[in-house]
Amino acid sequence: MKHPRNVGLGEIGLDYHWKKSPIETQKKVLVRQIKHAIRLGKPLTIHTREADDDIWEILSNNVPRDWKIHIHCFTDSPVLAKKLLDHFPNLYIGITGVITYSTNKNTAAVVRMLATSPPVDPSRSPLRILLETDAPYMVPANLTKHQQQKMGLKSNARMPLCHAGMIPWTAEFVASTANQAVVDQEVQEVQEVENGGAEEAENAPEVSEKKVWTAAEIMKIARENAKYVYGV
Repeated sequence: MKHPRNVGLGEIGLDYHWKKSPIETQKKVLVRQIKHAIRLGKPLTIHTREADDDIWEILSNNVPRDWKIHIHCFTDSPVLAKKLLDHFPNLYIGITGVITYSTNKNTAAVVRMLATSPPVDPSRSPLRILLETDAPYMVPANLTKHQQQKMGLKSNARMPLCHAGMIPWTAEFVASTANQAVVDQEVQEVQEVENGGAEEAENAPEVSEKKVWTAAEIMKIARENAKYVYGV
């Protein structure tokens, strides 16, 4: 752990979905691991699933506010994400291919929230995200759809595993989600002004049709964020 090429500790955390370990044991072990990482000055990679209250309590009570934290493969409540992001200015949300799944709305909601929020640091992107795979799981659904529609694969065809070459597909979905969030926010602002009366409506801003982010830009932001968190 002390070696300089060891850039962080994790993933460590709480998983209440699978119920493979007693909750109290998970919490005690996590606190010990966090304290060890802090003694060594290492960033934290946190796994949390269906443990919103406990992960918040443990992190907020045991981790310095300025610590560098990566929440791996985030799928939990956007409320939890906002609490963590507000409390820890150096915390970043890990985005995997699960953001593309229709069964998961939470991750996209966090991206929309970030895209329409001011940056904590004006010199950095408001998108406090890291792109990851969680390989061999989480093959992006938009890649599967592309293979079925453009490559003639059967409707039940699936890639057997996920790998780093699929990250651009996740980035493409993140870009689309973030751009749509900005447009939706502008539409809402225009409507609010118009509802305020004819005079205010005349001064209403036009809804932008410009894309704010491309997939390439999302990957660049994520690389910069990874270097900031892990130094690599």
